[in-house]
Amino acid sequence: MRVIPRSPGMFVPAAISIAVLVSTGCTAASSATHDPGVVRQAQCVSCHETEWKSAVAPPHETLPATCQDCHSEEHWVPAELSFGHPWPLEGAHARALCASCHVGDPPVYQGTPRLCVGCHQDDYDDSPFPGHDAFPTTCQDCHSTEQWVPALSTLDHPWPLEGAHAQATCLGCHLGDPPVYKGTPTLCIGCHEADYDNSAFLGHTAFPTTCQDCHTNDQWVPALFEHAWPLEGAHAQAACASCHTGNPPAYQGTPTLCVGCHQDDYDNSPYPGHSDFPTTCGGCHTTAA
Repeated sequence: MRVIPRSPGMFVPAAISIAVLVSTGCTAASSATHDPGVVRQAQCVSCHETEWKSAVAPPHETLPATCQDCHSEEHWVPAELSFGHPWPLEGAHARALCASCHVGDPPVYQGTPRLCVGCHQDDYDDSPFPGHDAFPTTCQDCHSTEQWVPALSTLDHPWPLEGAHAQATCLGCHLGDPPVYKGTPTLCIGCHEADYDNSAFLGHTAFPTTCQDCHTNDQWVPALFEHAWPLEGAHAQAACASCHTGNPPAYQGTPTLCVGCHQDDYDNSPYPGHSDFPTTCGGCHTTAA
């Protein structure tokens, strides 16, 4: 068989074609393949420049053309927010639209605020309950990234919020328009003077204003009090006015001997008549009945 010799120059056009293919990084647009046998090394934008330029949510003109920072080979849309924000996206921030933080036309990405008030100034200014004028703009003291409302009651009150106080609304203690936060009273009477003055059962004029002696944080009524004389049995169920008589009621010098309160019971006992008995009621009677 006759062999026809070939010049090395005959392979040059094919070599050039392959070189062009590799250097451009993309085959014909119709192939749309990432087959490593066809595309060996390429920049995403060499094939996806149209998508980059036409993206509207958000517009990509101010973004770099390193598509792989946000997109994957699995799917072009949706993008994966896997690029490293210098400010962590947590809670509700991770679910926010890009345009919520990157505002403007086109959106601004460089220099986006990192302080809460940089994005939430309107929330701060327009807060009706309570008005925030007297608050600092360190939103994280009361709010979390999980949800803006309701705010957390974890700010460090110099006076502990316990019991019913922990359930009270801010405006229950911080009065005024705008509400006053600095110098809020920490003594009970500072908030409860009206309760003290208007107590219908018993009048409190004979009591000191140390409300905590009788009342607790859990509930204002019923009141509690550490009597010098133990309240046991039926005595523990008796109304205060049963022992503390008068108008206003007398609290100092209340009798501690049985007959001091039960003289009428002693005098009027019909069965048997008690005139021949001593007044040491405890010899026959108990506090149970």
